[in-house]
Amino acid sequence: MASSPDEASRSYGFLYRDQPQLPADSQEVRLLLLEPGGFDQDIVCSLVKGDLDGSDYEALSYTWEESDNSGPLGAEWESETAWEDVEDSDEPNAEEVVSASVCQAGSTQGGLSTSEPNTSGKQSNEKNIIVNGFRIGVKPNLEVALRHLRYEIRTRTLWIDYLCINQGNIADRNAQVRRMDSIYKKASQVVIWLGLPTEDSDRGLDEIHALTANIHLSELYSAEQSQSQLLDRIKPVEVALAKQAIIQIGSRTAPWDWFVKAARVVQEHMVCCSNITHPFMDGRGGDYFLNYRGCWANILALQIGTRENSTLHMALRLFYNRLGTDPRDKVYALLGLLKPNERLVMPDYALSPSEVYEETASRIMDHSNDLSILMDIDELAGNVDVPSWCPDWTTNSVGGIEIYDLYKAAGSTTSSVQRCSVRTLKLQGLIFNTVTRVDSEPYGDNNDSELWEAYLRLRSWEDMAKIPSDGELPYPAGGSRSVAFCQTVLMGLNAGRTRQLQESDLDKYKTWRAWLERYAEKELRHRKAFLEVGSRNANIRRHNEVLKQYPATRWFFLTEDGYMGMGPVQMEEEDVVCVLAGAKTPFVLRAIDERCEICQMDQCCYFLRGFAYVHGIMNGETVAGIERQEETWIELCLR
Repeated sequence: MASSPDEASRSYGFLYRDQPQLPADSQEVRLLLLEPGGFDQDIVCSLVKGDLDGSDYEALSYTWEESDNSGPLGAEWESETAWEDVEDSDEPNAEEVVSASVCQAGSTQGGLSTSEPNTSGKQSNEKNIIVNGFRIGVKPNLEVALRHLRYEIRTRTLWIDYLCINQGNIADRNAQVRRMDSIYKKASQVVIWLGLPTEDSDRGLDEIHALTANIHLSELYSAEQSQSQLLDRIKPVEVALAKQAIIQIGSRTAPWDWFVKAARVVQEHMVCCSNITHPFMDGRGGDYFLNYRGCWANILALQIGTRENSTLHMALRLFYNRLGTDPRDKVYALLGLLKPNERLVMPDYALSPSEVYEETASRIMDHSNDLSILMDIDELAGNVDVPSWCPDWTTNSVGGIEIYDLYKAAGSTTSSVQRCSVRTLKLQGLIFNTVTRVDSEPYGDNNDSELWEAYLRLRSWEDMAKIPSDGELPYPAGGSRSVAFCQTVLMGLNAGRTRQLQESDLDKYKTWRAWLERYAEKELRHRKAFLEVGSRNANIRRHNEVLKQYPATRWFFLTEDGYMGMGPVQMEEEDVVCVLAGAKTPFVLRAIDERCEICQMDQCCYFLRGFAYVHGIMNGETVAGIERQEETWIELCLR
């Protein structure tokens, strides 16, 4: 008989001591019976065995609070020994209770993942619920979700990843995550819990509902109205698998169909409403929908997440910024969205995060025969120790999204990738040019505005590129240097970052550049007012935003032959620009000054720094000789 709640151990491990191991090849799952009660009463639940084909249940998707762990994710993800030892013991003693006390590490927003218990013994801001007579610590967001989901007079049957999967048992985690798509597909409903209501969330739901009526965006918003930030909170991938789904914020619910209809309305009206003269689209409202077009696109993508041509790489790009505690679930959580032939890896929680990421990246390259995955490399410090050619999806940042699929730097060539060792890839490529100048210096001081610093940076770039005030100099790839400079600074995109640069966009750049010079000529005390007036113009405002994002994302550089480029943060002089077979953009590499143990050659090993925009070589110009069989690739090793 289970001990009373007051006497029970808080150990998560002991909760599963009397739970039978679920067969890996069956449809059996654990379900949580949420007992009825008043809102302020203790939350009482019980775990029971269910069957996917015969049980009526709802699946919960919920947000989680960020972990307070700092520094790289390492040992805590790689050993489950403490939990396995607790499960095998007969009774908890004081030391075991302390070491096994649970910090519910949190679901991803959505159970297509599993959550790792805190085995460090460190206490957190957990709340107690009672499961099978044991007091279990969970994060506040799950506890408050259960309070709002609980019925007053009848039991509610739920599937919740953290409680229905034994997180301390690798075999159970592997087996349950592999059937996660079935769990969500066969649930009667998926409840997407977004937390407690706020004034902003209430306004957001009202906006979403209004958009379902297919109204013009200008009819919904005024020019300077502050729009809801609700879309920032919606990242549940499992909704793509659901028969039916609802969004729940506090006690208020909204059908997922609202969001899908609203996304389609926005997609349609982004075209028609942007082509009309209206203070909404010229004002902050237009920026709002440009900034959030990715969120709307993701909502629509969830509806086609299981389409025939979906790939693992596509899913990683669409949902790279979804929340997750266990870094392995950045990959594993997406597998259920894909057709079986695109599930290139299988969940295995015995592997470390770095092993999972390396295996995923290399299998994507093998399967796709191109190197698009390398554009996901980001120089931001991540939490997982991966080689330079492997994305770290814990950075919540993916490079190259804006220019993805716009260029073919390697022409029609296909990649040739060989994984030589655990952390080394051998590829084919051409070294194009050496980087001779990189502008990474800070400009201005702490008292200067962002735009003033950006202006000083742009002037420095123009000096580097020898953009004259009169006359014109040729560019190595043809055309004028001033046009090449404009193309480079904008990375070949219009200021709204929605399409490739056109002739009319060059005129808009010149108009903005003239305005920026007038801004710089103003006395300091007059600049703010001048900027406020100028920012009412969408063209000026959007060019300003593009410029201000540097140098946090891209650095301007020149090569030895005078080519201009925007490269990855932390690139250095003496790095090289390389075109790899099968790649869509050039890449910046850094030579490793040591003999390669694999090739037994000098100067063939490099670290990959990231992708680059280099004006004049983005559309296969450097590999024309290869395609005519006049040149040959060289072999490079990336570590």
